[in-house]
Amino acid sequence: MATSEDDAEDGGADKNRGTKDAEAEKVLPQGNLRLKPISCLRHWKNQFFLSLAFLLNYTAYSSIQNIQSTVNVTRALGLTSLIVIYGFQILSSLVAPFFVGKQGAKWTLVFSMLIYVLYSYVNSFSSYYLIIIASGLLGLAGSPLWVAQATYLTRSAYQLANLKAHPEELVINWMNGLFYIFYFGANIIGNLITYFVLSSEDVEYTAAPLDTSSCGASNCGVGVGSSLPPPTPEMTQRLFAIFTSVGVAAVIALLFGVDDQQVVKGSRKNDIGIWTYGQNVFQLITDIRMSLLMPILVFHGLQEAAMFGDFTKAYVACSQGVAYIGLVLTSYGVSSSLFGLVFGQLEKVTDRMLRITFGFFTHIGLLIWLYLWQPSQGQIWPLAATASVWGMCTVVWRSQMACLLGVVFPSQHEPAFSIMVMTQGVGWVFGLMLATVSNFCVGERLIFLAGFLIVAFGLYLVSEYKCRLPLNRSKTNPEDGICLKIYDPHTGDVAVGIVNETVTDYATTSAEM
Repeated sequence: MATSEDDAEDGGADKNRGTKDAEAEKVLPQGNLRLKPISCLRHWKNQFFLSLAFLLNYTAYSSIQNIQSTVNVTRALGLTSLIVIYGFQILSSLVAPFFVGKQGAKWTLVFSMLIYVLYSYVNSFSSYYLIIIASGLLGLAGSPLWVAQATYLTRSAYQLANLKAHPEELVINWMNGLFYIFYFGANIIGNLITYFVLSSEDVEYTAAPLDTSSCGASNCGVGVGSSLPPPTPEMTQRLFAIFTSVGVAAVIALLFGVDDQQVVKGSRKNDIGIWTYGQNVFQLITDIRMSLLMPILVFHGLQEAAMFGDFTKAYVACSQGVAYIGLVLTSYGVSSSLFGLVFGQLEKVTDRMLRITFGFFTHIGLLIWLYLWQPSQGQIWPLAATASVWGMCTVVWRSQMACLLGVVFPSQHEPAFSIMVMTQGVGWVFGLMLATVSNFCVGERLIFLAGFLIVAFGLYLVSEYKCRLPLNRSKTNPEDGICLKIYDPHTGDVAVGIVNETVTDYATTSAEM
């Protein structure tokens, strides 16, 4: 439990024993790492500015990502840029925990977001090689950014849970829910900026009826398939200048609003090298719990690649024009933010497996709808509704998977989140590469996505079964134990789940709460 003895480090001879004993109670499930305690108010202040920084950063990046496949069509630059980003992100995920461990979560976030600012700025030049180089750098920064975010938030959640005597999984869900409200809110702001900027010129987007027979599931290749005029260079340069400024504001929010997590002296192993971090990642991949969850993490990347690579191009830009991508995807942002809040509240009254099962059936229905539906000119509301449902599904995969890994691997946050970023990157790259194959149309890709999701969800259910079955819990190795803390909102008790604790520990924890 939290004590005030940690704050009494005033140099007295008697302080060492009391302070160390108090710090021993502050041990987070991070191996030997201990963090200096801070007040609840500072935890929520850090949470707010961290979330604000990501809102600003992804207002810029997500909006650029949304229009890459339709603005930079020459030599498939847009899709190639995204492939390079997520390809390099896969590589950087192997060593991301090393940089987070050496530089600390806050400074890793700052340095990574500076690369995002560079990417926004370079896009204004429309130079093939400059954009590709910037994409590679952004890919290298992407994994450390997300590993640092997840590590910072989860460490803070564990400390806050200790201070407030709440179950760790419940606090992790609270903080993840708040964070993703901000994160998905970036789609609202960024897409509205995109819409108003790209539709500000006197360009006739609805001059004549369009032939939309090549839109939707029948769309093939990297072309948009629409006769509508693309945005002018002046419009896109103005847009990228705005996004560069927003990115700078994100860095400022991190620098001055987020505290550095101070590590208790002597609690960090400074001799761990980059090779050891890489080994930790590979070892965790072989863990049966991670192996069973990796396919559904890959699917998260696949479905996002389909959203921002196929849906924006084959459904929105093809039938309505590039300018309407921002307007349609605003509904995606609104839905994501709203359901981020809803699922955060549902954590109190529903089981995680029920929420993920709901996401599975909803996403399967969405894929069937996309396969059967033929978009036509002027159908803005069906496109917006489709994007809204997709936003709800994305919330399930992103927030629930992040919480799941944070609880399943309490002493291995950095390598676990690194694997999460890596597997999502694999999904992104594979999905975008499929989009460049001219004879593999959107319809075939939707069928592939549905089949992959069914297999991935089946493996996820196996992982839940293995975690929840008492006979499958190891008595000798707590790391092979349980997979889930089940919070009872009526009694406040925590039932057996998947943390690095024994069954006896749970009984004690439940009784104390």
